[in-house]
Amino acid sequence: MKVLILGAGGLTGRYLVKEAGRRGMEAIALTRAELDITQADSARAVLKKMKPDWVVNAAAFTRLEDCEVNPLQSRNINARAPAEWAKECGKSGIRFIHLSTDYVFDGKKNSAYLPSDPVSPLSRYGKDKAEGEKQVLRANPEALVVRLAWLFGHGGKTFMSQLPAILAEKELVELAGGRTGSCTYAGEAARLILDLAARGAREIYHAVGEGQVTWKIFAEKTIERMRNRNQRVACREIRELSVESIPGLHASRPPFSVLDISMTDKFLGRKIPSWEQGLDEYLSEIGLSRI
Repeated sequence: MKVLILGAGGLTGRYLVKEAGRRGMEAIALTRAELDITQADSARAVLKKMKPDWVVNAAAFTRLEDCEVNPLQSRNINARAPAEWAKECGKSGIRFIHLSTDYVFDGKKNSAYLPSDPVSPLSRYGKDKAEGEKQVLRANPEALVVRLAWLFGHGGKTFMSQLPAILAEKELVELAGGRTGSCTYAGEAARLILDLAARGAREIYHAVGEGQVTWKIFAEKTIERMRNRNQRVACREIRELSVESIPGLHASRPPFSVLDISMTDKFLGRKIPSWEQGLDEYLSEIGLSRI
């Protein structure tokens, strides 16, 4: 089994490469520096040369504020290019798996979002990812779209990824409040993506840790676990700020974006671990072992 991973230098991409190798797959890892997925005819040329069985598109333009000021780049990377790759994969009988986000929703629902719920994105990023989902499935009805949310993992640039180091050094930790969502340990995300693909899933599935969380709760649970592991914790106060008051954050974000995973649980025949189990695995991975 040969799997081509686009965006292999990103957080999810790196874990996908590692997990694919662990499963005995031949992983072809292409980073953004090695391949511009928006380049004309790149999909056709790469597929002809590499001849993969699967393609997983982990490439994305993800920083919300950058998407707002670079809308053409966001649209090309997050919508147009994935649709082209999906089309070319369909022509060649290659499985295409595209990664998406909880930001396709507006946060007005009172319960967890189902894969089938109508999208209503608030930001340029969310709009382009929603358009990407639609175009991918239109171009290739056999494609699989996997929505992730609030990723964290080793070497990640996300706030949740960096939080253990922040808590170890700062007495006052300020973070965004007013938002509730799902979060995903990147290692578990990679396992879920490959499991869904292996079982022939198509259309849209959610792949996040079970349960809902806020950034403050995530920080508090991280502190609790770090102390249980006899690790340094400098933090004495966690202060929630409104997103609007944080410099540099001007793109709209959904206040509630919990993703329902019951369809994924049922399809895979197993219960997805909780986000707290993912946090435990992550802390062990970065060397914060239990004492």
